[in-house]
Amino acid sequence: MTISDLNERLNELFPPETAWSGDAIGLQIDHHPHNGDIQSLLIAYEINEEVLSEAVFRQVDCICVFHPLIFSPLRTITRQDRVSSLVYDLIRHNIGVIVIHTNFDTHPHGTNALAARSIGLDDTSLQPLIPDQMHPHFGMGIIGSLKESMNTQKFAEYCAHVFGAPIRFTKGKTDTIQTIAMVCGSGSQYMQAAIDANVDCFITADVKYHQFHAAKGTIMLIDPGHAEMEQFVVEGMSTLLKQDEQLKQLNIINSEVKTSPIHYA
Repeated sequence: MTISDLNERLNELFPPETAWSGDAIGLQIDHHPHNGDIQSLLIAYEINEEVLSEAVFRQVDCICVFHPLIFSPLRTITRQDRVSSLVYDLIRHNIGVIVIHTNFDTHPHGTNALAARSIGLDDTSLQPLIPDQMHPHFGMGIIGSLKESMNTQKFAEYCAHVFGAPIRFTKGKTDTIQTIAMVCGSGSQYMQAAIDANVDCFITADVKYHQFHAAKGTIMLIDPGHAEMEQFVVEGMSTLLKQDEQLKQLNIINSEVKTSPIHYA
């Protein structure tokens, strides 16, 4: 299987048209020779120096990454900035890069479904917040119900436990939480869709101060953190790829590097 063959198969599993318009997905760095077979694939949340060292140590041919490495056009490939320096070394070590980002978010077993299941939403209740009109069961965000309702304060504490970090939140119009909408990562622009869906709580990341003001008294709004919401991506993506018959020939390895630069004191 060449890296182009792998990219084509990933496009079938995670259709590019389900991603955000303009998202930097797909093949970003080729493998040499372009018609040569690749044997091993590292699944990573994003690429930093530690992930690159891991890939070199494990002698992988390609990294399948969630967060795009190259998002804006590179004017040069030098040591002058983080991204171009990583690109320099990836090419030097002949490691290809393929990105599956918002087309993993929209997958029925992707980013949002993984987070929804982690907080115990009932599988039978899950549905897209904004369904994709061309692909049944695909869509941005997710809606679901807890099997038993929870007090708002208890639910906030429960989310802090599940996501493993302090959270920010504001209360909505109800003291109990049953129905929940989620958009992992930077999804605060979907808050109105959650309100229109008449759910009790909306969970997303990178929420601004004034957005908490807008939510107060209307919908419980919880921000557990960007990487914290997406921490299940590597395992979830790896599971899907290992289940695919066409990819069974690849040695698929999960990255063990925690890449978030954020610490809490």
